[in-house]
Amino acid sequence: MLDNLFIEGDFRKRAFYQIGGSIEHRDVNSTASVENKKIGAGESVDVKAPWKYGPYATTEEAFKRRGRDVSEFSELVGTDAADASLEGYIKYSLAALGAAIGNNKEMVVTADIATDGKKTLTKGLRRYGDKFNRVNLFVMHSTTYFDIVDQAIDNKVYEEAGVVIYGGQPGTLGKPVLVTDTAPVDAIFGLVPGAVTITESQEPTFRSYEINDKENLEVGYRGEGVVNVGVLGYSWDESKGKNPDLTQLGTAGNWKKHFTSNKLTAGVMIKLTAEEGK
Repeated sequence: MLDNLFIEGDFRKRAFYQIGGSIEHRDVNSTASVENKKIGAGESVDVKAPWKYGPYATTEEAFKRRGRDVSEFSELVGTDAADASLEGYIKYSLAALGAAIGNNKEMVVTADIATDGKKTLTKGLRRYGDKFNRVNLFVMHSTTYFDIVDQAIDNKVYEEAGVVIYGGQPGTLGKPVLVTDTAPVDAIFGLVPGAVTITESQEPTFRSYEINDKENLEVGYRGEGVVNVGVLGYSWDESKGKNPDLTQLGTAGNWKKHFTSNKLTAGVMIKLTAEEGK
């Protein structure tokens, strides 16, 4: 989820309560006293991750020689900056998800697409038990996606005279898939709504500027901003520092689970293995 909200400081902290109550048998003939049960409390922590774009520069001469206006430089780089920002947010999201979920062994399963087929995905859904429908999106590398589709095509139920019948919905069990080559090639994420939140917590700045201290006149372009990264059910460990880079966001020990129930957390990770020799 992409959000926009001004957040002061290096972290965003939110308090929450943990109850997890249930109804119990009541003895209508008893006069005994009962003990009060405590309500638990916790705190979720998102962390700020600063980023930069560029700087890029070009000479005015380079555009004039091609009969182009130098303002085109800012348009070209500005368009690329928008694409780079979105790709960067996806990288931050996947790094944090991989680290947080990967550090929770109860939400990590292994599978081999070649031998498990669709069970590759159901192995992950099983971790949610009766709440499996909370998983509403799979995220995977394009190589993994095509492996799943190929496997579904290969495992046809019936073929005669060129007519092929497949059993059920091929591929991904009817759930949408985000295919991105920024995802790890050896893992699939099964995610619930709001699994990861990227919040533009400070107004990003993009600047086009003149460079006048070179032999040839130049123009430059650069940008910078900050996002808060949060993972549902997990918190950034403040003892691991602030202003993390992509590597630190993706370090398993830097995230800790704060929800008691795994069924309320961001999702499941399906680690892909292959038979020896393949």
